[in-house]
Amino acid sequence: MSHQVEQGIREVNDQKKSGSFDLYNKIYNENVLLMYKGAITFDLVTSLIESLDKKITLLEPNKKVRKLFYSAAVESIHNLYHHMDEVKGSFKEISEHDAKSGLITVIAKEKYYNILTGNFVPEDKVAGMKARIEEINATDKDGLRILYKDTLSNGEFSDKGTAGLGLIQLARKTGEKLNYKFEKVNDEYSYFTFQIKINREVA
Repeated sequence: MSHQVEQGIREVNDQKKSGSFDLYNKIYNENVLLMYKGAITFDLVTSLIESLDKKITLLEPNKKVRKLFYSAAVESIHNLYHHMDEVKGSFKEISEHDAKSGLITVIAKEKYYNILTGNFVPEDKVAGMKARIEEINATDKDGLRILYKDTLSNGEFSDKGTAGLGLIQLARKTGEKLNYKFEKVNDEYSYFTFQIKINREVA
């Protein structure tokens, strides 16, 4: 495990100690596969994905579920990484360190895996992100396949080059709605929480 991952895990542990006892119990009564808060770099992304791959191989007997989980984890972490450097400039009411940190939590439940990410996003990006996620959530399986192909063929790419393709893939592969929330922090930034579930009862 890299030094950066260890530091991020220590930060989460420090937060748990200062947080409520109920939250602490809730978290540790779950099978937490990963909990990290900190800078999201390319090397870290590789380290996190390798760590999750090892854990899911030991934990999950269903090969189809393992493959689905790995794909969803990669898409979720890459989606977080692609948007981290959008946070720039001055910060109000939040520290620069927190503003440039990403949060990743992966929990194994009896019937599904839960992947949750969190990060700050510029307020002027929120409307577009909401519209894209709502479009994906309102589209059925066949429609998602068409949407993915149309996005590729029409070259509808953002400055990050993804055009929400990762989000479309998550919805297609998991068959789940994309759960999300934006909380406005100040005039410049909102905090974006994203969650996807992976069903463990796949035939």
